[in-house]
Amino acid sequence: MKSCSTPLMPSKGILRSIIPMATDNYLFEIAVEGGDLSRCQPGQFVELWIPGVGEAPISVCSARVGSTIELCVRRVGRVTNALFQMQEGDWVGLRGPYGNGFPLEEYRGKDLCMIAGGLGVAPIRSLCQYVLSHREDFGKLILVYGMRHSIDLLFRQECMILLRRRDIDVFIGAEEVEGPQLPPISAQLGRVTDMLRMAAVTPDHQIAVCGPPVMYKYVVDELFKKDVPSSNIWLSLERHMKCGVGKCGHCYVGGRFTCKDGPVFRLSDLRFLPEVIESEEVSVE
Repeated sequence: MKSCSTPLMPSKGILRSIIPMATDNYLFEIAVEGGDLSRCQPGQFVELWIPGVGEAPISVCSARVGSTIELCVRRVGRVTNALFQMQEGDWVGLRGPYGNGFPLEEYRGKDLCMIAGGLGVAPIRSLCQYVLSHREDFGKLILVYGMRHSIDLLFRQECMILLRRRDIDVFIGAEEVEGPQLPPISAQLGRVTDMLRMAAVTPDHQIAVCGPPVMYKYVVDELFKKDVPSSNIWLSLERHMKCGVGKCGHCYVGGRFTCKDGPVFRLSDLRFLPEVIESEEVSVE
């Protein structure tokens, strides 16, 4: 497959490594032949194509994107199931990056709190890697990461390293602890909101959130209790996307295409998208 500038034509990618992270969650490192993924920003996504099967939007989970790209994928459908049957050395198609990621210039010079729930840690990981590699450009950093079961903890070794750093406050928790224990953390049992209550978030913090839609309402309510204004809260709304370029209309809600205008939105802007607010169960009042 040759590289092509047409937006809908994928570039060829070779599966360089496949690393199991948790049940039905694998980290794929893909070497890209052609295309220009080096411009990918934290919070953006690519379209992954499996020949003869189809394609699906996947968030980029590493800030270091060049000749290779990392995707943390959960097996949930036809495309991802086919991907999980592949081996190192097999090839896939990639196109992108697409969408608007986290607003790095808005964050620069300010305190930042990154909040991840479940697989939402994948795009948050790319943001965290970016700010830590440009540490002098940002203020105080907080990472809040929650999951339902401790066995679902992703990037376990990286979490251990982050917990030992002195330049970022890390809070990791699970609603249930079973099997492999969580690494030593501030509180092992608890939801994302429990971890967030312990974090020293101030009204001046910029907030980046990614996780299951049902989580957003409770996270936003907790942030409002800390007097964080909606203009400082950024949500990644990655549901409903299909083509990535606003052609299929699958993600069109409230007058906008999630794939082109998002997937990252400022919460204060969502008041003008009632369908999104309703579907994401988020209040901006």
